[in-house]
Amino acid sequence: MINTAALFSTAFLPGQTGFDTETITGLAEWRQGIPVLFKLLAGAGTQAAAWPIYGDGEDCPCVLAAPMAQAQASWQALSQLMDKPRDAADIVARGAISSLLAGAQPWLVLDCVQLIPHDIDTPEYAAALLALREEAASLHAALLRGDRAALAPLLAAGAASPATGYWSATADAQLADVEELGTDELPFLQGLEVVGWEEDALCYAVSAAGEPDVTGLVTPYGRWIVPLSQRCVDLGVYYADDGWITFARADAPEAHGVLDLNGTLVLPPAPGALYVISPHLLQQIDADGASRLLRLPDGALLIDRVDNMCEREDGLIDIERQTDQTDDDAKRNVHGVVDKTGKVVVPLAYSSVQDFGTKKKIAIVSQRIAGRFLFGLVNHQGELLAPCQYEAIDCATTSSPPKLRKNLIFAIDAQGLACMLTLDGKQAFTPLYRPAHHLRGVAVQSDFLYVVKDGMAWSMDFTGRLLEQFDTVENFKAAITAQLSETMGLSKKKTAKRRSFTPAQILAKADREQLRSMAALVLQGDADLAARCVDITLEELEEDDPQEEYEGDTPEAACFFLLWSTASHTQGRGTTLDWKAVDEVPRIAQHIGLPALQDFRWKEREDGDAMAEGLAAIAAHLAPHQLRLVNLHGGEDTYYLGVVRAQDAAAFQAVAQQAALRPVLL
Repeated sequence: MINTAALFSTAFLPGQTGFDTETITGLAEWRQGIPVLFKLLAGAGTQAAAWPIYGDGEDCPCVLAAPMAQAQASWQALSQLMDKPRDAADIVARGAISSLLAGAQPWLVLDCVQLIPHDIDTPEYAAALLALREEAASLHAALLRGDRAALAPLLAAGAASPATGYWSATADAQLADVEELGTDELPFLQGLEVVGWEEDALCYAVSAAGEPDVTGLVTPYGRWIVPLSQRCVDLGVYYADDGWITFARADAPEAHGVLDLNGTLVLPPAPGALYVISPHLLQQIDADGASRLLRLPDGALLIDRVDNMCEREDGLIDIERQTDQTDDDAKRNVHGVVDKTGKVVVPLAYSSVQDFGTKKKIAIVSQRIAGRFLFGLVNHQGELLAPCQYEAIDCATTSSPPKLRKNLIFAIDAQGLACMLTLDGKQAFTPLYRPAHHLRGVAVQSDFLYVVKDGMAWSMDFTGRLLEQFDTVENFKAAITAQLSETMGLSKKKTAKRRSFTPAQILAKADREQLRSMAALVLQGDADLAARCVDITLEELEEDDPQEEYEGDTPEAACFFLLWSTASHTQGRGTTLDWKAVDEVPRIAQHIGLPALQDFRWKEREDGDAMAEGLAAIAAHLAPHQLRLVNLHGGEDTYYLGVVRAQDAAAFQAVAQQAALRPVLL
């Protein structure tokens, strides 16, 4: 959808007898902004009114309405002050405005809902609407006193400019969704080649017969955004979501410029290619490969020599500059970060800049020093907190923010010694020991580190104090490796083949009483709900594909997982989460509908926390309610979550193990 301001006329306002949405007539529209003329015509006599074409606006003031007689008088007064028309198109445009206003109904409505970035019926929306009313009244007062300075955008305006908008009786985009129609229904398309429907621009791309390279854009209601007379080629409408269209002209196809979504020229064509990066940023690349970052809409140079840009997971934009030095440490490309307006967040000085955390605005950076990539920390102001002198800094992936443990960050310094960094980049203690294992997530736990002293593996707290000696480093590594291999299914011990059963085999052995007892375990003892889940499960099995198979050691055991699935999906008593769905943890009450979870808040969440920490937080919240969180498939990439009563935990685990489900109770 393209946010649009529109003017309509109506005989009655909502709430008045005789109001009918079918009789509303379109007058004018403008994409992405409210033209000055629209505000002036609303004038001093404007009032806030409901507008039922928006569901939330049926009973709530959300548009501005003014007497049409006032708007007509304002237009006449403005016409006397305006400069003489520039050309025939300007004369036609002014005549169209006069005709539409003269033939309109008694009320003028300014629909600005889509351009106020707040929900209807909120204090923020009401404040924005009031500010618009005050601006309209101020413009009307300026007109009455003949204040040319205040009216300057209008007095020099040409046809269909941002100051006056697009005027037409077909300008009814706000009354219905703008969508593709059959081309044979649209007379203005006859004789043209329809290249295709451009959803992002809500236009047909068309060309004239015999000139397939020259294209234009026209809406389904006949508004030409890019007329064929402009002889445009290479229209880039894929940037419409950011508010822009790139183009070249047939007589200079190597020079590209920018239009807005109204077709207004923003940047004239210049040699080179253009790539819109965000609503505020544009990359320009010359034929020789030289590139730069420009600001939209004025085209001001922000950063010269920018070779690559891409949006990051944290919403910022990576920028890269290629270097041509011959020295090994200097010839590497350098990276920095800007926000979507082009403001530099991290200067172009690093080999890499990882994502910033959502809470603690800290990112890991790296530099190549003496042939090694070493890591440091920067804040959201681009200030270097920890210099790039660390062999590693703990994070989930090579692009993630640093992982926080008790507001500390695990790192390994350039000498290979383990330490913890504070949020301001300082070392929490003097590094003395190497980490006991090189694998990520093994050397550091939630409350302690594994380190090496005199060939032995020790645990050490986050202040540098040794806690407990475990074993030799070799035995420690061997034990960890064996545990990981078993978890990942890489051990030499063969896994027994699981049995499976068809729906008919399960139904033949189904014992409703036994199944109800099993279901009650995953439904906190609710016998009635358990009976309903059993009925649903058996009914679905009867209607199931007879060739389908379900795993389990027995038909009854195979049914256990089906019962959990029914309780989850039909009764909201469980959920399935991906191992990376950390953002779903705070919303767990939306997935599992239990009163005990309604007030759950993950207050202690830190940057870099994974699902394990989130599930632990849920379990800790449930514990005072005598409830246990359970994952039916421990060690899998998907979490099959449910909640059982603490008193049922042992029975639940026994039944689940019969189905070889490997449950994990937290």
